[in-house]
Amino acid sequence: MKSKIYGSLLLLIICSSVACKKFLDEPSRTDLPAEKFWRNPDDAKLGVAAIYDGVQKTLSGNYTDWGDARSDNFTWGGTGENQINITLNGLNPTMGVADWTSLYRTVSYCNLAIKYLPTIELLPATERDNYLAQAYAIRGLMYFYAVRLWGNVPVRTIPYEDINQDPRIAQSTADDVMNNVILPDLNKAYELSDKRITSPVWYVNSGAILAMLTDAYLWKKDYAKVLENSTKLMALNRYALEATENWKKMFVEPASYPKENIWSLQWNALKDGGNGISKIGSGSNTSNYHIDSTVFLRFEADTNDIRRGYTYDTLVPERGERVTQIAKFYAYGPNGNVLYPNNNENEAKLPMYRFADVLLMRAEALNMTGDKGGAIALVNQVRRRARAKQLNAADYNSPKEVEKVILDERQLELFAEGKRWFDLRRTDRVVEVMDPILRYRQSQQGMEAVGFGDIRKVLFPISRSALTNNTLLVQNKPYSE
Repeated sequence: MKSKIYGSLLLLIICSSVACKKFLDEPSRTDLPAEKFWRNPDDAKLGVAAIYDGVQKTLSGNYTDWGDARSDNFTWGGTGENQINITLNGLNPTMGVADWTSLYRTVSYCNLAIKYLPTIELLPATERDNYLAQAYAIRGLMYFYAVRLWGNVPVRTIPYEDINQDPRIAQSTADDVMNNVILPDLNKAYELSDKRITSPVWYVNSGAILAMLTDAYLWKKDYAKVLENSTKLMALNRYALEATENWKKMFVEPASYPKENIWSLQWNALKDGGNGISKIGSGSNTSNYHIDSTVFLRFEADTNDIRRGYTYDTLVPERGERVTQIAKFYAYGPNGNVLYPNNNENEAKLPMYRFADVLLMRAEALNMTGDKGGAIALVNQVRRRARAKQLNAADYNSPKEVEKVILDERQLELFAEGKRWFDLRRTDRVVEVMDPILRYRQSQQGMEAVGFGDIRKVLFPISRSALTNNTLLVQNKPYSE
């Protein structure tokens, strides 16, 4: 007996996609189980569209909350309890950031595609493999998010279709998920990908998969593989840093600047709703998060760095006011002011991977394999584009010092792109960076200045609803205490 849950949910989500009109011209299939949906090339296209819809829903809001909000990029804005708790390291299992439902729903769409795409006889092999590459890559990426956020997580790589099957799954260790799911999925995706496909930036292609592999191997501290995959990406001869004058433009119009944008997440507010990035740049109310003073002062220290004026409105601090909005994703109006959209109308395109990101990940691997000069050269390449002061490798005496230089550069170049928290986690610098900042914030709130506290809090709590629905799960400590 087959459950209709995933087939029906898949089609309901597809009806909100760009392909909805064509779909509605056909007889309704919302009562069909999944294996009766995947019949023709149109079904394949719709099924893969659902995967991207799942990524959008997973990262709506979480792009900032998961990737930046716990770091030294932001502090709380306004009086909302949620953002105060997040920026004070006060997570608990009832908070939205602890909820992995949308992430696992996206995994389920990938599982369906991986199972059923090979059964569509009329689907050309090259098209099938391209779709499969996207499904494997995004499944790998979703699990990569999961292990970085929660550590040990449950794994399902086949669709849940039999209602007689126990849906509960115990957690696998983070290392097992990395070695047996994430890396195999991403390598399989690259194998299946059509290396000739270069555009549009909204879809995962071979370049995006290599960027994910570079990221995953860097997390694993497998520096040889980081260098191998970043070398393959550069050998595609399709990516480079955009010109200085295009730095701002590539965020506003990613599709027009595919030289640096490897993969950006498309957004249409009418179909997808607001993307949640207004948390750091609201046009309709107070931003949830404001730029933290520490990184703000780093931006202000070099007025020649073009990223300063594009990341936030520099006239605001000149007036003696606090910077409360991040401007880098938005266009300018006729009067030269940034056009901040209303929260529910925000359709800024979210950068997932850029060439600058890959260069700086490669720099990290070069540094950790003894090539200090090569690492600093890549940092200087990014800084030169930004018109920032060039660095001298001789000024740094240890890999740890060079690593900090690279992380500092990533913070400025990739500010608000959902990278900083994971950078601190990957390099084991969370407590070093966040403890003094949290002590200051806690004092501001009249709290005892305990700093970061229990190191185990680098992981997020598992949501209470997940624990209730799956009694095989074990809560991350110390949240269970």
